[in-house]
Amino acid sequence: MKQLIKHVWILLLFMGAILVVGCSGGGDTAVSPTEDDHDHEAEAEMLTLPELTAAELAGAPLKVVATTSIIGDVVAQVGGDAIDLTTLMGPGQDPHSFEPSARELTAVADAHVIFVNGWDLEEALVHDLEEIGEGVPIVPISANIEPLAFGEDDHEDEADEHEHSGADPHVWFSVANVQQWVQNVQTVFSELDPANAASYESNAAAYLAELTDLENYAETQLAQIPAENRFLVTNHDSFGYFAEAYDFTVLGTVIPGSSTLAEPSASDLTALVATMAEHNLCTIFTEVTVSDSLAKTAAGELSNCDEVQVLPLFTGAIGPSGSGADSFVGMFRANVDAIVAGLTR
Repeated sequence: MKQLIKHVWILLLFMGAILVVGCSGGGDTAVSPTEDDHDHEAEAEMLTLPELTAAELAGAPLKVVATTSIIGDVVAQVGGDAIDLTTLMGPGQDPHSFEPSARELTAVADAHVIFVNGWDLEEALVHDLEEIGEGVPIVPISANIEPLAFGEDDHEDEADEHEHSGADPHVWFSVANVQQWVQNVQTVFSELDPANAASYESNAAAYLAELTDLENYAETQLAQIPAENRFLVTNHDSFGYFAEAYDFTVLGTVIPGSSTLAEPSASDLTALVATMAEHNLCTIFTEVTVSDSLAKTAAGELSNCDEVQVLPLFTGAIGPSGSGADSFVGMFRANVDAIVAGLTR
């Protein structure tokens, strides 16, 4: 009963804290300038894996928690049958509006390891995971990846004058970064569960080969887009790694900044429309997990276009079962296909 009461209390804490969870959650939190400056310095640094010791499993599977459905899919590919995986956010769930269930909280408390993205993506959530997990190691799956600072990628400043700070956490929009995820997961599982190290190594090798095929597919398909069309307007600022990896420019975003919880002003949308008109761009890429109403509003103002395409992409989550995007590989292929279709007509 005492544990149940604790879980109910933590659930209430989650529901309040999750309102500030976002890709740059620290920006909306009331902190002193000194703390804020310190946080931003830390956010831009490369993350590292924690030191781990083997878990006491006694033949039982390794209990693993992953935050997002994208992380969960990658973790499952490496862990296979040797792990008991709970993914907190299901397909189609936006990390910005996620609320955990009591069952998910119990899984966190009982886990041997918790995988998070790292940097600002789950800043408020990670704090609560630390309290619930009571010493369970929390592993940033994005460790050993050189982060982009917001605005460091090829980005048109005039379409987005909102200042970003810290590291861009959306590393999964580069296949090479997800290959590093795989290596990180293999390392962690092999340290926690050395008895199954050979299985983890084999699973990782097979998945890395699949990701190499995905990278080749992306490069081949995206090569169809001519240089003068390689501009992206997206729902929010999440395609920096994609732009860098595949030679695009992020022209602007409908939602200012890096969080889907932000709201654009009328002047924001006016500036975006003007920038799109200047570049003769008539395609806006939205997100499956976020309303496209603002994008459609902006699209309606593009008088220079005979037709404006508003095309959904999979960003913060994989798609539902049967969608063709119900895995990282599937969602990435679907995004590539949508971008090619939107920029080659």
